[in-house]
Amino acid sequence: MKKFWVILLSLGLLMAFAMPAAAVDVKFSGSYYAQGWYVDNPSMLDKSAPADTATTTSWANNSKCSANAFYSQQFRLTTEFQVVEGLKLVTRIDALEKRWGDQSWAGATGETQSRTNTWNGTANGSKIQENIEFERAYLDFNVPFGKFQVGYMQFLTWGTDFLNTPLSAGGIRYYFSQGPLMVVAAIEKRAEYMGLAGGKVGAKGTAVASGGSGYIGDGNDADKDVYDLGAIYKFKAGEAGLLYQYARSSQYKAQHNNGYLTQISGLLPYAKLTFGNFFIEGEYAYGFGNLRSYENNGLASNARVGTNGLAQDVSVTAQNLFLHGKVDLKPAYVGLQFVYMSGDDNSNSDKITGGLGSLLQANYGFNRTLMLWNADYGDNMGAMPGNITTAMVNARTGVGYQPNQFMDNVWFYQIYAGITPMPKMDIKLAFSIANADKKPKSDVGAVGSAGYYTGAAVREFASSEYGKELDLTATYKIYDNLTYMIGAGYLWTGDYFKGYESGVAVSNNYLLSHRLTLNF
Repeated sequence: MKKFWVILLSLGLLMAFAMPAAAVDVKFSGSYYAQGWYVDNPSMLDKSAPADTATTTSWANNSKCSANAFYSQQFRLTTEFQVVEGLKLVTRIDALEKRWGDQSWAGATGETQSRTNTWNGTANGSKIQENIEFERAYLDFNVPFGKFQVGYMQFLTWGTDFLNTPLSAGGIRYYFSQGPLMVVAAIEKRAEYMGLAGGKVGAKGTAVASGGSGYIGDGNDADKDVYDLGAIYKFKAGEAGLLYQYARSSQYKAQHNNGYLTQISGLLPYAKLTFGNFFIEGEYAYGFGNLRSYENNGLASNARVGTNGLAQDVSVTAQNLFLHGKVDLKPAYVGLQFVYMSGDDNSNSDKITGGLGSLLQANYGFNRTLMLWNADYGDNMGAMPGNITTAMVNARTGVGYQPNQFMDNVWFYQIYAGITPMPKMDIKLAFSIANADKKPKSDVGAVGSAGYYTGAAVREFASSEYGKELDLTATYKIYDNLTYMIGAGYLWTGDYFKGYESGVAVSNNYLLSHRLTLNF
């Protein structure tokens, strides 16, 4: 036994002496925030109105009329393992991303309850990843002809923050830089739908009798990929770039006798310029392609019948524009912002003219107000309901008409002004006006005829007015890395939130919030 311990100790000493040779330089960075919320009228319906009337179709949202007050928080940790010069592994975790006091993730009211998703006898009960979740893990390494990143990393970011959604996905990205020019190419795996044995109802819930895949499986080409090729040129006054993006989804390709592909391309030029105390930026996006391109077209899909009894292809065209100008007058500043995102006019059965922002989950990181299309507000409060039910969706894209975290179908105008009375304090006031580009409709009609999909009369939203919002925020740096923010927002609710019922009474909403943020 003594020899055993001597050998074990010797091996330990050898490993200890050998460790420096295999040492890895580890760097940590991240953030933590805790935020308090008070939302007065999240439903945006009139609290004094009756709970049910003959003119309303979705007054169940009236149950959400009460105010909501809570605290939320998130801890985020990024770790870089520098193996050698030019080679590193980057990971990121999000932990305790929840409301204070929320016990649903643990299964009941106690932290010692079993953390499974079947605690209450249901197959999809509580969330089990709410406490800690790995979001990113990727290799970052240089090669003689550029740099590669491989793994789960941040995609959906380009140019300005317009259309950006800084979420994670698996993929491969390549950079090449030469002087002021940088070229980027990437492939992103957004989803993998392949199944081994399919299911009784086939792909996307379509039964065999209705053209579903039955037991043949989802196929070996049932995934969603995004390809990028872009270039950025930097010069003295700023930078400019152009990105071509191609998104391909074959999720429904294997459906029996009505399989189709989704293939959408986008051109995204942008520029950022600074002239003295004046800053201007802009980005444009033009989307085109096919929402549905049928390859196996022997049987019409449910009610979506085109000519000769065959399912009908659906093309896509959409335009998006963002402009922003700011003048820094030290210690004050003032700026203007404009956003246009085309909506779908629902007037042509074989073409959609917008709605790509929500379809492609763009603008999650594009927060211009405290409530309308704000990612934090949407994550904690959900979509803005009003008198709009979750069943009210675009019949061809499946995207709902409730405004959520993804700004879309909008004419948006904002003027803001701020002042920094001391180096550590910033006070900002912003006023925004938002209207829908196209009023949603209850169905899609062919040119000259109503109710193409269902034969029912087409109904249109009462108004295109989302509303007007006034936001006031004040931030103060307690330390260089610790910031405290207080904010107040007031939303004059527009008649868009009446949905199809012009007689519904909507009401305004306001928000009070404060947030403590640590970055390290």
